[in-house]
Amino acid sequence: MEIEVEDVESFPIGIDRDEVFRISTGSSLTAENVLVRIKSKTEDGWGNSSANSVTDESVESILKAVKVMSSNMKDERIDVEKNWQDMREKLPDDPAALAGVDIALYDLAGKLSGKRVYEIINGVNEGILTDRTIGLMTESETREHAREFMRRGFKAIKIKIGMGLMEDIRRIKAVREEGGPDLDIWVDANQAFTPEESITLCQRIADLNVKFVEQPVDVDDIAGLKKVTEETDMPIMADETVKGPKMAEKICTEEIADMINIKLAKCGGITGGRKIVDVMERYGVDGMVGCMGETSVSIGAGAHLFNSTSKLKFADLDSHFMLSDNIASGLDFECGKLWISDDPGLGMRIHEDKVKKYLMDLEGEL
Repeated sequence: MEIEVEDVESFPIGIDRDEVFRISTGSSLTAENVLVRIKSKTEDGWGNSSANSVTDESVESILKAVKVMSSNMKDERIDVEKNWQDMREKLPDDPAALAGVDIALYDLAGKLSGKRVYEIINGVNEGILTDRTIGLMTESETREHAREFMRRGFKAIKIKIGMGLMEDIRRIKAVREEGGPDLDIWVDANQAFTPEESITLCQRIADLNVKFVEQPVDVDDIAGLKKVTEETDMPIMADETVKGPKMAEKICTEEIADMINIKLAKCGGITGGRKIVDVMERYGVDGMVGCMGETSVSIGAGAHLFNSTSKLKFADLDSHFMLSDNIASGLDFECGKLWISDDPGLGMRIHEDKVKKYLMDLEGEL
């Protein structure tokens, strides 16, 4: 898949969330992203890079990395797969920056060919059940948020934990009480516990019909993750531990976790996500498409990836719901599911007036 590229532009934006979002590794009020626009003679493609602590990338580092990448792309004919491989080797510590470029190239390729991105990667357009995430908060606040999210039509809720085993167990029980037997409940520890604590947690919530527990132990504790997987019947999902296909293969071959969470910002975009999907399909391992603090541009890209394989069983594509404003349209939410637009490319329509509104005023040379 080759594309004639004329120019590459970057737009650092900061959009406040509706409330402070807390997880076990920190909290934030403002979601910081870099939008990437790649121009051809006739069309523009848009992508989204997310500043985040998992890959340790900031808005400033993303802008610098995209500038390096764009120097090899302007006025050139770009092979998307080769460009991804070259940039991954040249800038191995900048996967979120690469994600923005890669997503924009797919969007552009779709628009130029008149195809939707999921068609380019051999997928279909189906409604995607997505969750709504509850951050770290008290039991009563957890109940209130669960009720509100269900009122809005969400049929799956992910609960962030890390407030202490007993408090977390009470919060999970509270959501089950509020949601009844039909609500999907997912649990995400964000590395909060030791392997022993994680096993205790899984045992204590075994009767609550929790679909999985995500990343219960430290990102580098591979042995601990495997221990939890082996010593509990609860499905265990690896998230922060998996940033690319090499670790995905290790997870699968050594049975370190039961499932894998793909986040485009961790693995370098749609191309990187597809490489992890290839591993999952080869070993018969299921997983999820997740998100960080991205806008709906990246959420749309994740939705296209989700619809390209049957091995992705879960979608945590809700970060745009947490933002106080939406800089793009093209994703509909109905009956608990996300629906992709029929427009070519990602199907997203960028509101450039809002992009200008939320531009960050960065001082100094980048």
